[in-house]
Amino acid sequence: MRPALSNATGVGMYLVNLVDALSRIDENNEYLLFSSSWKERYPSVHYPGNFKAQDFRWPVRVLNYCWNHLSHPHIEFLLHTPVDIVHSPTPLVIPSRGARIITTVHDLYFYTHPADAVREMKNVYPNLVKKHCLRSDAIIAVSDYTKRQLVEILQVPSSQIYTIRHGSDPYFLEQATTSEKTHVLSRFKIRSPFFLFVGTQEPRKNLATLIRAFLNLREEPFLVIAGPKGWGPDFGKEFSRERIVMTEYVSKRDLRALYQQATAVVFPSFDEGFGLPLLEGMSSGIPVLASRIPAFQEVCNNSCLYFDPANVEELTEKMEAVFHQTDLRNTLIAKGKERVKHFSWKETAQKTLDLYMSL
Repeated sequence: MRPALSNATGVGMYLVNLVDALSRIDENNEYLLFSSSWKERYPSVHYPGNFKAQDFRWPVRVLNYCWNHLSHPHIEFLLHTPVDIVHSPTPLVIPSRGARIITTVHDLYFYTHPADAVREMKNVYPNLVKKHCLRSDAIIAVSDYTKRQLVEILQVPSSQIYTIRHGSDPYFLEQATTSEKTHVLSRFKIRSPFFLFVGTQEPRKNLATLIRAFLNLREEPFLVIAGPKGWGPDFGKEFSRERIVMTEYVSKRDLRALYQQATAVVFPSFDEGFGLPLLEGMSSGIPVLASRIPAFQEVCNNSCLYFDPANVEELTEKMEAVFHQTDLRNTLIAKGKERVKHFSWKETAQKTLDLYMSL
């Protein structure tokens, strides 16, 4: 559960939502939630009695090194009990004496573009991911695109891979209060109208293209970049403009209030395995502009406005169109609300549980 500790992003949000949904549909199996960190403690969450958290004060880097390079200690040793299935939310397996092993692969960008990754994702994952995938009894891919990459790039047998997509968080369907909306704009000194980006600032998110396209707009809206600073170019220094607001990490409540007031949400990524903010934007009732990449097309289908992530001028045109054309905005909003109905964490959990039971 380490990715689900403070300031959880993609993998952490997957883990939080999956466990929550499993706790709502499965009263029979026992779940041991393992978390390890020297500084952070796993929050006290009121799960049913068959869900038990085991929180260890071990430095996560030490434990990861031992697991990834030495295949020790076994999870049974740490939990002091035998287990039937070990599910890792990352592509690297959790060592076990005899349990069936499942890994979740969100994407392979760290493998195809290691220079754009950071820390373990750069130095450890690329060398071990194929070996660990082949050691797994089953692999969950969060999209058909990721499954194809596993087969084509890593030569993992297709029969070993199960596509189980993320769900949509119903929290973003609920209306933020007027005070929540006012508070978030005041806190970050944002003025409407504004475009919104949500995600960690890292090279593959392609923020340089977004910012250049934004600066080409004839109008003068704001651009809000909401998410952890991450790594890569320091866009705060490179593009210092009073109309560009970088909030860094924001709470779920503030994020919902931002979504629901945005003119549109824009995702210019070069590559992704899924894209949870796409679903959050559609749930929030705003238009979605997304780069024309396989995973985004799989998630959105025809419910968003696509653009070439390498084409600044095309993105500017699409932002202008959604800013001015009311009919286009309304069409995208309606399509998004219908599309998001196809994604639920309950379904994600049920398919995951079915996989557990089949092993």
